[in-house]
Amino acid sequence: MQDASPGPGGTDLGTSGAGLRSLAEELRSDCEALFLQLRAATEEEALPLRRELARAHAALDVTLERMAALPWDGDPWRSGLDEAERCLAEMTRAGIVELGPLTEARAALAAGDAERAEAVLAGIAAATSGPAGFAAKLAHARGLLAELALLWPLAAEQYALAARLDPDLRHLGKARAAACRTGDLTAAFRFGKGMLVLAETEGSAADQALAMADHALTLEAQDRLAEAEGFLRKAVVGGRRAEGVRGADHARHLAQLARVLEAQDRLPEAEAALRKALEVTRTAPGEAHPDYCARLNALAGLLRAQDRDSEAEPLHLRALDLAQRLPGGRHPVAIACLTGLAELREGQGRLDEAEALYRRALHLDQDLAGRTHPDFAGRICALAEVVRAARRLPEAERLFRLALEVDRATIGATHRDYGVGLNNLAGVVEAQGRPEEAETLYAQALAILRETLGDLHPATQKVVRNFRALILSALPGSVHRPGLESLWATAQATAPGLSLRQGLEPRRVD
Repeated sequence: MQDASPGPGGTDLGTSGAGLRSLAEELRSDCEALFLQLRAATEEEALPLRRELARAHAALDVTLERMAALPWDGDPWRSGLDEAERCLAEMTRAGIVELGPLTEARAALAAGDAERAEAVLAGIAAATSGPAGFAAKLAHARGLLAELALLWPLAAEQYALAARLDPDLRHLGKARAAACRTGDLTAAFRFGKGMLVLAETEGSAADQALAMADHALTLEAQDRLAEAEGFLRKAVVGGRRAEGVRGADHARHLAQLARVLEAQDRLPEAEAALRKALEVTRTAPGEAHPDYCARLNALAGLLRAQDRDSEAEPLHLRALDLAQRLPGGRHPVAIACLTGLAELREGQGRLDEAEALYRRALHLDQDLAGRTHPDFAGRICALAEVVRAARRLPEAERLFRLALEVDRATIGATHRDYGVGLNNLAGVVEAQGRPEEAETLYAQALAILRETLGDLHPATQKVVRNFRALILSALPGSVHRPGLESLWATAQATAPGLSLRQGLEPRRVD
């Protein structure tokens, strides 16, 4: 028997967290290797590499989440193996298949060898035509092992099979979450509706509240915000009254409602919901939990959005102080807290302080997730904006070019964010007296945003304004002028009074 539990790829995932750190390092190395290949790849070669890089990033994100939750939630690897073992024990007692294969699978789980256990279970599934309940338990166990190994397509497939064969709340909930992970929101919606019906007909009040909140996550992902809000309001009311809903779950539902309200630009209502979430979080799980830091930082952001910086500042400072006290001192929530305070300082014109905070967030992000993630490019852009505001234009140009290099590899040169980055770079190039080079960059940015967002999208029109201003001031004979004037006239007819010059907002990174 092995002394430790080997995780995905054979990595040792012990309860100390050392195994998770080792896995994160392995995934960062994989991402870096794929990134280097993408830098030299043709667009045709890049497509499969980019998909593989996205999968590696997703696996790294989950690994970092598990590391961050370890002091509070325990070892997810061990608990997942234990749940799979309970499934196998139930199958053993049922006596549907020969004892030998099940004994082998249980021995593999006891040794922490999920890969061998999955191979045995796959063989059992192929050779057995037992009753639906037995097949559902088998599929659920395989889904658990696939989830632990970060094999989300296989996990989604097995959880969906379990939910189809035995549609109880546990199977439906796992199937919904895994479908969301793989981007199959249609399937996630279907499983969520199944959860709602089952909870209403057979479940407790707590089951109903949890099912409504989970289904609201799918609706939010589908941008069906009004529907998500309706379910969340019912979940909040039901969860407050129901026995069996933990304080942490109730706080999560309130924070989720606040997020949906904010997305609808209903900021005072979002603020009220988030303040209630903070009150509940303070009681359980407490101020020393990362959820409290994150929600305090989010509340400060809502106050800033309502021009209440004096109220937001102490909350940002408190959130960052708490985040820096978390175990390990390198928690992902600290990145959000550093960024929130940096945005406040930037808005106050305290550019030196804002720059220092953005750099700290960038370094922490690089330590945790590496330099190949699309979010990393967004953080570089945020830093570049402050450097540009400080009139250090060559340095800002270098940062914008670095962000574009990451974007080109990770999301491709036809993505809307790549177009935003080209616009940002064009502005810095123009400000340094290189109008012809800026013209080329603006033209590329405009082509991407027209294709991805359409002619009348605000982001597209901001590029039109910037590009038109350049041509009027420095390149009146540009071949692009007639087309820009046409786009400009259309926008003025649609929304008169647009300002002549306006920069694109840096893309938001949570």
